Amino acid sequence: MTKKCLDCHDEEAAQLTERLRQSTLGYFDMLTIYIGQKLGLYEALAAAGPLTSGDLASRTDTHPRYVREWLEQQAVGGLLAVDDPELPHENRHYRLPAGHGRVLVERDDPSWQGTRPHSLLPLARQMPALLDAFRRGGGLSPVDHDDDSRMAQASLGRVAYLSSMGDWIAALPDVDARLRREPPARVADLGCGAGWSAIALASQYPLVHVDGFDIDAESVAMARENASASGMADRVRFEACDAGDPALAGNYALAVVFEALHDMPRPVDALRTLRRLAGETGAVLVVDEKVDARFTAPGSDVERFTYGWSVLSCLASGMTGPDPAGTGAVMRPETLRGYATSAGFNTLEIVPVSHDSWTFYRLR
Repeated sequence: MTKKCLDCHDEEAAQLTERLRQSTLGYFDMLTIYIGQKLGLYEALAAAGPLTSGDLASRTDTHPRYVREWLEQQAVGGLLAVDDPELPHENRHYRLPAGHGRVLVERDDPSWQGTRPHSLLPLARQMPALLDAFRRGGGLSPVDHDDDSRMAQASLGRVAYLSSMGDWIAALPDVDARLRREPPARVADLGCGAGWSAIALASQYPLVHVDGFDIDAESVAMARENASASGMADRVRFEACDAGDPALAGNYALAVVFEALHDMPRPVDALRTLRRLAGETGAVLVVDEKVDARFTAPGSDVERFTYGWSVLSCLASGMTGPDPAGTGAVMRPETLRGYATSAGFNTLEIVPVSHDSWTFYRLR
């Protein structure tokens, strides 16, 4: 092997080593953010900071030695600020920068990312089962997800639903007009999870009644609580079922599935259900991950992000039960087009909605 090749290999090794080092730092950030979220440390700093480690421990009923180490780690990593690092540790005051509070504390802010650690930790917990699925096939049902998974799934899209739902539906002018006029329209939300998409639809359209369907009974229970707390329980109803009841056919002006179709093991069946629910006059809207039209490597950060979720979670969800499609999170437009055709739709249109992470598809 020539010296030039050796130098090239050394550079490749150095770049990957540095990438993994940075990834480790990011992993540490996620885990320590989780600690701050679960124990209310960020919230206490936002409400009363700057605080010493002793003050913060007292306010959160935690052990001062652990809190001191957490504060120092957070300050060294730039997540928190310390007023004077040269003071003795017991006298140092730590604070949460205002912009960081928007990301870590203020749950109604579009910048909020505090739920991300809750979505990542369950991936590690299920790793033995995922390794077994790699060896033997089969899948991991989302019904078996833990509370952190449900909390993350409920929270990641919540602010977007509540703040932007009207703008998204307005991109379908005929649907927007129907939802605003008498007689009151009904909307079906398939795979509704904790219910925020359904709640947002009812909030944006005061005449509308929304039926949310999900196979996970615990998510449905969360959805009902959220609807009640939002004052929408009179117009939003949730059921733990697959929406296949023939009596529901043609009852809905709009049938939607938000960021869930790629997780479903039988997406063609799900699309057939949406088609039946909408009938001859209703509209069908599928919102799913924004991915490139075709596979390329290396790929963009968006593709890397989506493939990460696919390998660690979404593919396994789509591999459960008999004859699974095994779609994964990287559901390219042509894949969805094929599913839509098999489900009896004639056309698939990309709706002109600007979104960093999702693509909006109308099926006719």
